[in-house]
Amino acid sequence: MDEFYEKLSTDSTYVINILNTDCPYLDIPFHFHPETEIMYMEKGSGTRFVGDHSEAFAEGDIGLIGPNLPHVWKSDSVYRENIPGLTAHVQVVHFHDAVLKGPLAVLPEMKAINQLLFESQYGIKFFGSARENLEMMMKEMVKASGIDKLLQLIKMLDFMSKTEERQMLASTGYSKIMKSADFDRFDKAHRFMIDNFQTNIKLETVSSMVGMTPTSFCRYFKKRTKKSFHTVLNEIRVGHACKLLSEGKMNISGVGIASGFNNISNFNEQFKKIKGITPSHYIKTRQ
Repeated sequence: MDEFYEKLSTDSTYVINILNTDCPYLDIPFHFHPETEIMYMEKGSGTRFVGDHSEAFAEGDIGLIGPNLPHVWKSDSVYRENIPGLTAHVQVVHFHDAVLKGPLAVLPEMKAINQLLFESQYGIKFFGSARENLEMMMKEMVKASGIDKLLQLIKMLDFMSKTEERQMLASTGYSKIMKSADFDRFDKAHRFMIDNFQTNIKLETVSSMVGMTPTSFCRYFKKRTKKSFHTVLNEIRVGHACKLLSEGKMNISGVGIASGFNNISNFNEQFKKIKGITPSHYIKTRQ
């Protein structure tokens, strides 16, 4: 999955820009930009990639993405089949966080928002009743204009900063990599893992691809992500498995194979290690 810098086509006369659009499916590249982003998936489903994190998303998904953090929401393959009425509807807010700095930043009332913006460098998703409240607030922002739009943004960020129903996405190591000179090497390995996790990826293949021995690559990878190569690979695979299990179109064994695990025993073991429950229990929580 290639990653690239995106220069947004925004109106420079405003500090907040909103994109409200319908499209057949989402298929933009893995990208980053200096603006902070609030992404609201009003309609659609697929897989969300934020830094080194991947996870299935569904209708109502809301995320806060900090400046220069690679990310993409990709629609499920069914959206490419031109089924009548099956489209993606997204609302995206872009803003420069500089508007919330300067004199505003030192106010006591801004302390929680400042912390939220710091956490956004890893990407944040919202769930539960917080997500439902943010859906309504997002719709209000889309309708607002002028100073009301800015006030609505501050209101949303204040709510985000106070809710406990939020989760950071990318690992702390990934954010640091974005600032390092060897990001290209790491990104090449990570892209290969995302694009090929359903196959039997060999450590030797990935390490050779970036010009390192397997031992050196393992040390390099863990130093930057705080996780082993195989842990991150299994997290990507389990994230995909969760999406397939939620769809309910395949049995557990088939889901394991389709997600890159070579046998059902290994799939069950890794799934429980990462999610805390077995695949069969996960299915019950989704019914």
